[in-house]
Amino acid sequence: MNAALAAMIFGASLSPFSSVSWAQNNVMPQQGSATYVAYYLNHVLSTMDMGEKNSGAVIEGFGITRSDNGQKPFDKLSVHCLFFEGARGGQYSETGSCTETDTDGDMIYLTVATDTQTFTGGTGKYKGISGTGTFSGHPLRPPAPGTFAVEVEHKVNWKLK
Repeated sequence: MNAALAAMIFGASLSPFSSVSWAQNNVMPQQGSATYVAYYLNHVLSTMDMGEKNSGAVIEGFGITRSDNGQKPFDKLSVHCLFFEGARGGQYSETGSCTETDTDGDMIYLTVATDTQTFTGGTGKYKGISGTGTFSGHPLRPPAPGTFAVEVEHKVNWKLK
């Protein structure tokens, strides 16, 4: 595995994803901001070696969110993401899409672009959600070969239309 591919796959362990959920029958606030932590387990579906300092990979990730500061809308969402990671000349990039599902089955849709996330819509209580967020990841020890575990702190702002 070349150095660019190894660096790109390590970057997959820092993948961004966000979330919004809480107990059944609660109403989503019309707008707000929050900080919360998510835990992800990612695995590489396919890689492409493109020579020295160039590579690509398709990554699938699963995770959950936790809010320890009382912000219930961002607690206990399950997350599923697909994204493409690339390394070109030592530069890293990432694009992808995620769904986040709360305990009621309502979903948030979002896209990922390197170090930001954008809410693009949702179902149920999240219908019409928009907003953006940033994140910072901290790699954890992978539980099995070919996987990448990461703890990610999210800072998001949202609005319902």
